Amino acid sequence: MFLRVVKNNKGVEYLRIVESYRENGKIKQRTVANLGRIDSFSENEAKNIVNKLIQIFDLKNYIDTEDIKKAPDKRNYGAKVIVNKIFERYEMKRYFERLDKEIKYNAEEMLKIMVMNRIVEPKSKLGIFNNLEYFGYNKVEVKKEKDLEEKDVMLHWLYRTLDILADNKESIEKHMYNQRISLFNTTVDLVFYDVTTLAFETQQTNEILQMGYSKDKKFNESQIVLGMSIDQDRMPVSFDIYAGNTFEGHTFKDSIEKMKKEYQLGKVIVVADRGMMSKKNIEVVENSNYEFIVGKSIKQIKKVNIFEGEFIELAKGIKYREVEYENKRLLIIYSEERAKKDRADRLRLIEKAKKMLEEGNIDSKSKRGAKKYLKEQNKQNYILDIEKIENDEKYDGYYGIITNTKLSPKEILEQYHTLWKVEETFRTLKNYLETRPVFHWTPKRIKGHIVMSFISYIIQRTLELELEKNNVEYSHEKIREAIKNMEYIEFKTQKQHLVARMNLNKLGQRILNTLNIPVPKIISPYTEFKEKYKI
Repeated sequence: MFLRVVKNNKGVEYLRIVESYRENGKIKQRTVANLGRIDSFSENEAKNIVNKLIQIFDLKNYIDTEDIKKAPDKRNYGAKVIVNKIFERYEMKRYFERLDKEIKYNAEEMLKIMVMNRIVEPKSKLGIFNNLEYFGYNKVEVKKEKDLEEKDVMLHWLYRTLDILADNKESIEKHMYNQRISLFNTTVDLVFYDVTTLAFETQQTNEILQMGYSKDKKFNESQIVLGMSIDQDRMPVSFDIYAGNTFEGHTFKDSIEKMKKEYQLGKVIVVADRGMMSKKNIEVVENSNYEFIVGKSIKQIKKVNIFEGEFIELAKGIKYREVEYENKRLLIIYSEERAKKDRADRLRLIEKAKKMLEEGNIDSKSKRGAKKYLKEQNKQNYILDIEKIENDEKYDGYYGIITNTKLSPKEILEQYHTLWKVEETFRTLKNYLETRPVFHWTPKRIKGHIVMSFISYIIQRTLELELEKNNVEYSHEKIREAIKNMEYIEFKTQKQHLVARMNLNKLGQRILNTLNIPVPKIISPYTEFKEKYKI
């Protein structure tokens, strides 16, 4: 049954009680009672009717909005219950309990706060501190230690936690890796490795902050180099931080030796791009008894004529031929799609080179970009290098892959093309979790910040894997929006202390269901809500 307002021909409104019923398979409605003209009810009479209904039907959760003294602020429960649940799965409480007993505050809780912030709306540590109430904590600036309450947070605790993370980086990596293997009952047999750069909004340098080649084209900012290995599920295995002027290929040896020493990996295939794999790096992989699939610059191949021999079709628009090269398998691949891209890239650089000639704006020291299609006739006199252009054109669409595996050419190509998983991981770390730009300047704090971002990404990716397992569609942005919508307001009436949750979208409900977290009631007693959701 429900109330309906009905207007007559003169526009007078009447109030009726109406019910729905089914007749011959069709839903119809009928009037149960006419309550009369709406304008005949005074405000007090309407309130008396409502109050009588509340008494008759014992509507304990009914709220009279006039009882609420002020508009309450919204707070978020979703980030906390989700992070709590996944931290439990990784047994982070057990890990932190084994750390330095001299720590006088709850370092695990400080890490949770920073992870919540990364997932919902990344801020600086000061920004987190000023936004603590949104996650149900109290900002405390000056207070005696004995007077502190469970929800109290001091700013220096957040910074101190970064130091703890920096000091325990390797053991945190290993703990989360082991828990993940146990949690998902999986093994790691395919490892992708790549390097990126993280820029800082400064030009100052120190032992790790250095000016170097930036993958984000940020040439006026100091940076660090971050090397990371991930598995086939885009879950990080380990990472390392290097000075910003480190050549990316020099990071690879450390990563392979570390995986061999610290992680119980079985047969592993290492997949990496051509910039990573020097001859020495390939030897490192082989000496570790690992297999590898790596890109090879086709123009650097001197002992093989890549254009000779019969090519076999591998897929539509892709063909290959296989030869032996330095006692390894070399796949020479030709892709029609790549040929189109190579041609478009070259034409763009040629146009840029022509413009440089017209404007006389040529950097004589640079050898990158459009400058490679210019040659110097005499001092400071450049012309278009037609020979270079024609030579490059021959290689359109060709690239090489070297491997010591026994996989089929199709499997090798598939694994090599999945290097996008590393690129996707770095994009998430950089853009979604806002690892960059970094607002810390000391090596230890920088390291702690990266460890915190590493943990945040693992928590985020664990949630994604659970959603995938349950066939729930998602995107990073939609997950963030869904968790942001998991808000509540806390308020008191003359008789009750209550919590009302905001509307959940469909993905929000699926996230909670997937993690076996009960969806909150629309209205709950405060003590019940606090106990159930640890708010």
